[in-house]
Amino acid sequence: MEKNNVHSLTLEQIGELAEDVYFIYNFNSACFQYIGAAFDNIGGQPATKYLENPKALLDTVHPEDKTYVLDFLSQTQQMVSSGKIEFRILLDEDVKKHILLKVYPLNNTQSHLIAGFAADISVTKSNILYAEKINARKNSTLEVLAHDLKTPLGMINMMAGAIQQLPNVQTDNVIIQYVQLIQQLCERNIALIRDIVNQEFLESAQVDLRKERADLVFGITDIIENYKRSADILMKKFRISSSTEKLYLEFDTLKLMQVFNNLISNAIKFTKDHGVIEVEIDEQKDSVLITVRDNGIGIPEEFHAVLFEKFTPARRPGLKGEKPVGLGMSIIKTIVELHDGKIGFDSKVGVGSTFYITIPK
Repeated sequence: MEKNNVHSLTLEQIGELAEDVYFIYNFNSACFQYIGAAFDNIGGQPATKYLENPKALLDTVHPEDKTYVLDFLSQTQQMVSSGKIEFRILLDEDVKKHILLKVYPLNNTQSHLIAGFAADISVTKSNILYAEKINARKNSTLEVLAHDLKTPLGMINMMAGAIQQLPNVQTDNVIIQYVQLIQQLCERNIALIRDIVNQEFLESAQVDLRKERADLVFGITDIIENYKRSADILMKKFRISSSTEKLYLEFDTLKLMQVFNNLISNAIKFTKDHGVIEVEIDEQKDSVLITVRDNGIGIPEEFHAVLFEKFTPARRPGLKGEKPVGLGMSIIKTIVELHDGKIGFDSKVGVGSTFYITIPK
């Protein structure tokens, strides 16, 4: 039996039983040689409709993903190893599915074939997107919570100190012990809240990079909107602007959103009450520029050269006594560079700081 027939026979036997859509495509004839039975369930149409007219499949691809898919398909003819892509299809106005497509070149001298499979990953994708959205909101909520609880705990601590100074209290050892206990509990819980926020960032940075195609504008906007809802607690104004409504890139959503959360957190720490924190997203020809700007106290010039070092001497407590992370800016730089990006900043004491992150498209 010829090698090609062996490929086809094995694939078709698997394809008729599998939940995923197995297929063989012939570049010479520009048509499918085989499409598995599962296509009817995933594609919503009989496979026979596309056997002789594979271009009709492109009509089902989500408009925002079509160029992305076409670029991938144009590369498949030169593939010498496997490739994969995730994209969305629209079966009608109400039904959208996420598809994982994997292809494998079948090297032979008689015809130019690729084999592969397409899987419906809609449920998995939906769960991942939901988890990542919740995680991004959780980090900003932790930051808000830290400020929200720190203020009343600080007030209790201050009032306990005032009680301790009262003439009739200074001679009462029992009351003094109670007041000291209140102060210790306040200080311990303030430190605990800040440690939770800091540890969350440090732990997320240790997880392996997992890039996927996602809307960067949506992710950053969602974070800022969460901060806006707590603007009265944080005593800051938050603004966001973008040159485009949507911007799909390949990035690790968990890590990159944590980077922006951390930069905003730093801006909150070093910006006085009623200050302004702005985020701008600017789509450029080959990259996207994200700017995080504040009108806070700024970074002294002697710390500029060492800001991104581990345990940098530039670390300082925030305006309200927040403890520095130490590794924070170092990890931010590492995550950005793992995305083949760059980070830089401008800062002037008394004027504020602006951080620039460039991510290739």
